[in-house]
Amino acid sequence: MLNRTEAPALKEISAVQLPSAEVTTFPNKSRLHRIFNSTQPILKFEIVLKAGKWYEPYNGIAYLAAKMLLEGTQQYSARQIADIIAFYGASLESNQSFDRTSITLYTLTKHFDPLIELLGEILFAPTFPEKEFELLKIRTIQNISVEKKKNAYLANQLFTRNFYGPNHPYATGMDEVILNQITLPEIKDFYHTHYNLSEAEIFICGDFSSEDILKVESLFGKAGVHQESMASKEYKPLGIIKKDFLVKEDSLQSSIRVGSAWPAMNHPDYHKLALLNKILGGYFGSRLMKNIREDKGFTYGIYSTISVKEHHNLFFIATDVNYQNTQQTLDEIYREVNLLKSELVETSELQTVQNYIVGKLANDLSTIFDQSEKYKNIILHQLPLTFYSNYINAIKSVTPEELNLLANRYYILDSFYEAVVGKPVD
Repeated sequence: MLNRTEAPALKEISAVQLPSAEVTTFPNKSRLHRIFNSTQPILKFEIVLKAGKWYEPYNGIAYLAAKMLLEGTQQYSARQIADIIAFYGASLESNQSFDRTSITLYTLTKHFDPLIELLGEILFAPTFPEKEFELLKIRTIQNISVEKKKNAYLANQLFTRNFYGPNHPYATGMDEVILNQITLPEIKDFYHTHYNLSEAEIFICGDFSSEDILKVESLFGKAGVHQESMASKEYKPLGIIKKDFLVKEDSLQSSIRVGSAWPAMNHPDYHKLALLNKILGGYFGSRLMKNIREDKGFTYGIYSTISVKEHHNLFFIATDVNYQNTQQTLDEIYREVNLLKSELVETSELQTVQNYIVGKLANDLSTIFDQSEKYKNIILHQLPLTFYSNYINAIKSVTPEELNLLANRYYILDSFYEAVVGKPVD
């Protein structure tokens, strides 16, 4: 019998394992990745296309194209599509990211057949109705206007545009004037060029049958190649302004962004650098949080993160503080970075962060859908299937001396970019 007066013994997590996926290449060169799990009668189906910001001729087209897919097809209006999805208690979304566009369906297994037919209709027969297109642009422009009143939004935009350049696809934010000038023929042209199943990665995860797989192949494995996709442009970070301050006289808070370029996920140093970032500002017990939140009381939260993309990674620190504490906060940020370069991390702190990372990864793999997301990450970034096992091994084996070397190799303050939005101190 379980003794509830005693806490369970601690167990060390020595490894994590993703479920194996069966991969099939269809006649149209798209690939289907199958991860079967019948624990619950549910499944997730996702089509991932090379149709993100990286491939758009100018900012806003990829976003509008993704959203217009659900605005009407040859058989259904936008309202009818929404009603069908609601009737089956399912979820269907079309979302654009920096690199890809994903069409994602969550459903009970028993409803997969009619909903996959609907998804096929949405992907292959969108009508791009003019009225819905104009309304979408109006809503999007209104949302941008609201976001531009927020310092955090402006700081992200300023930081990424100064680092990458204003026309780089990884620069955040959209321009209302440019967005308003986008025409429906441009959206259709982007759709016909980049919604190309010959380069699609298709994922199905959960409780599915062999008949379901045959249905997927019949709908998405033999058709849907509009034309050969145009090669994506080559972009390089421009590095326009190292330190920038956008004045907002009516603001009592400043939004701060500080960061630099970061190695790709397949770089030998990536795993151990992830631990170094956690120590600096990657979790609630980080050094930045203890210093600037707990000790100084300047902010409710400060974090450092790695913005991972397929073509370039970016490390940055972000926080919001009272405008009078802006410079002192920047000083403390650089102080913490320099401490990692000048002093060895204590063993107790290292062990705490190691346990946190390993435990969080295990928690992030708690459901089959979580596991499929990690697997998808491996596929889209062209990583080895052992990526997460290698991650655990690297985290558990890193030494304070290695972290010190990495800090001196990658935390080069002269290469840091700094963006602040707020009220200057008189």
